[in-house]
Amino acid sequence: MVTKIKLKAFMLLIILFLIALFVGGTFVYGIFIITALILAASFISGKSTNKNLISIVWKNNDKMQAGSKLNLSMELYNSGIFPIAFLRLKSNLSRKLTGEEEKAQIYSVMPGEKVIIEKNIICKTKGIYKIGHLEAEYGDALGIFNWKKVFDTDILLYVYPKIHALKSFSIPLRHHFGTVAVRHNAYEDFASIRDIRKYASGDSLKKVHWKVTAHKNEFHVKNVELNATAELNVFLDLYQENYQGKFADEMEEAAAECAASVIRYALSKNMPVSYIAKSDSFIKVSGMGLSRFNEFLDAITRSEVCGDTPVWELVRNEGQKLNLGATAVIITLSVNELLLQTLLTFKAKGIGFVLIYLCEDRNVLNNNIEILKEHNIKVYVLGLHDDLLQVLGGHYER
Repeated sequence: MVTKIKLKAFMLLIILFLIALFVGGTFVYGIFIITALILAASFISGKSTNKNLISIVWKNNDKMQAGSKLNLSMELYNSGIFPIAFLRLKSNLSRKLTGEEEKAQIYSVMPGEKVIIEKNIICKTKGIYKIGHLEAEYGDALGIFNWKKVFDTDILLYVYPKIHALKSFSIPLRHHFGTVAVRHNAYEDFASIRDIRKYASGDSLKKVHWKVTAHKNEFHVKNVELNATAELNVFLDLYQENYQGKFADEMEEAAAECAASVIRYALSKNMPVSYIAKSDSFIKVSGMGLSRFNEFLDAITRSEVCGDTPVWELVRNEGQKLNLGATAVIITLSVNELLLQTLLTFKAKGIGFVLIYLCEDRNVLNNNIEILKEHNIKVYVLGLHDDLLQVLGGHYER
């Protein structure tokens, strides 16, 4: 596609034509014909180059984690017979992926040669990115025509949020089955033995390990695991109005990391999990077991901050569908009166809640958080520079 034409060259051609027409003479006609041939040759070479430019994209992986390095190689091959005097290339990679604005690079390419653009990118934020896009602008040696060719190969890069391996996470549990350790004897799992010790006064006869007792000729009891499980629902706030200002991208990434890490922890404990969010469309993924984790990762990666539904409204609408005794984890940047009243209403109906509140500065007090804590709702406050593992592990609870 021609994007620019130097009109002065055509004005010169018209003037030469008029002079030749009115003055005549072999010399003047010769100059006119030579000029016309140069213009024609420039146009033909540009059109031929447009047809013979070939782009190839190489990558080391198509699924990465935020913070990891992507090795990207873009090759542009001139398979035609005409040289390219001026070639300007821009891959148009997303600023969210690279963390910086991209600068165009300029080359000249002879016939049969290729240009290789090597990029080593630290993937900044989660998302699905198009990396097969390359814009090539080029011109002839005289600068008469400028052409543009866009290569838009359907090559996608999935950048997943960073996953933190939580060793513990406080979840209100009501059902006595599963593999989540708790501290209440009501959840003793007699099928899961932690260790064996000698009988002590007051031990229940249910815990006696009869085989070891017979072998040792004295009573031994089983120390059993305290296990429980619950239906866990993770709500991720994608309301666009909450992600404003200088640190919007960092807060979006932290929210996604929280969701992915909590879901992985729950799946590893064989909990039934649902991920619920509202982006440009409603998102819900449900599953159980670590084998389903990639489905949740894909959903979180696709979840863009462009929603028009505040998280309190999402919780209100979906909370009505939760089973009695279910637990909801809310990940949000805003704890307002509406969210406060919504959580307290559902808590009174038997729904358990954990709130993960993301903010720029964890030392700035929020009265609504204090009210939630007074009603025994677990609250984690994650500041912009806090360590997620330490916060969710309870080191920085407030």
